[in-house]
Amino acid sequence: MLGNETIASLPILNNLNDDNNTKNGSVPFLVPPSQEDAMSPLVSFYVYKLFRIVIDLALTFSLALFGCFSNVINIIVYLKMGLADTTTINILALSTLDFLACATTLITMLSFSPFTAGWALPSGAGLLELGFGAFIVYYPAVTCGAWVTALLSVERCLCIVFPLKIKTLVTARRTTLLIASMVLYQFVFICLMYVDTGPPYTPSPTTKDRKVYLLYSYSFPSTLCFFIVLISTIFLVFKLNSTQKQAWRRDAIGANSNNTAAANKKAKKEQKAARFVIVICSLFLICFAPNAMMFLVTTLIFPDLQAYNPYLGLFAYVIFMFCTLFQTVSSSANIFVYYLSSSKFREVFKRLCSCAGNSEN
Repeated sequence: MLGNETIASLPILNNLNDDNNTKNGSVPFLVPPSQEDAMSPLVSFYVYKLFRIVIDLALTFSLALFGCFSNVINIIVYLKMGLADTTTINILALSTLDFLACATTLITMLSFSPFTAGWALPSGAGLLELGFGAFIVYYPAVTCGAWVTALLSVERCLCIVFPLKIKTLVTARRTTLLIASMVLYQFVFICLMYVDTGPPYTPSPTTKDRKVYLLYSYSFPSTLCFFIVLISTIFLVFKLNSTQKQAWRRDAIGANSNNTAAANKKAKKEQKAARFVIVICSLFLICFAPNAMMFLVTTLIFPDLQAYNPYLGLFAYVIFMFCTLFQTVSSSANIFVYYLSSSKFREVFKRLCSCAGNSEN
């Protein structure tokens, strides 16, 4: 969604109206720059509003809505498939985290929509406060999703490197404990940030502290996972090509012994599992690349590319919109990967659809 500096300075997040304050809170908004400004922004306020309508309120909102439904289907299907397999546990966890990411994105888009400006919750708090709070759930969900994807890719690499020891190295219990540890890590950071800096929708003199919390809870871990997945995917692609070449050589030689047939059957099963993980990791890499690049650029190369920069601020917001859009694609499109790559998923999915059709009749 937004970078460290942006989320750390949440009160400057803006709606599409031009008021300086909300009707139900004291959160200031960006307003069109005056003609008296010495330097006009790189992206004009009106171009920025156009991007908000097209990217955030149309594309990202629609994808997030679809992602909520698709991930509920994923969760139901994988629960029906059972949790004895570590890969199934990882995918179930990933689907749950993707659902949270899509749901919080949906809440955020609704909260900052011009159509809901000035709305209040039943408690009397402004709807914007709910949107700001959704950020604090969104980032842990995305980060844990990156961790689970990294865990999935590393597990598949271990299957190749240690094929005889993989069942003792990676167990369902250990996988569940690892995922639970990731969630606990994120939960601790949320609690610490609330206690130390206050709710995210309140102006705080400790903006730098919020930046530090988000750096170590979101930006650094998720970027590290990005590179772990990248290296693991390259390794998997290399080994998959190598395995295919070996199978072609055996077919060319014409060996047809029972041992060779069993080896070919096992190799095909491993290739299918590797392809499944490669496709999931590739989708993650493509969609998370903008976030990783923005973290590296704003941290190491060009720190001035921040939301509060008077010249580059709106340009940074536009980039962050695209980052959010790509991340929402990653969280909502996995159902197509599962359906096309997993025959067991297709079987359970079709069975559920047929049961739903029969119940309607």
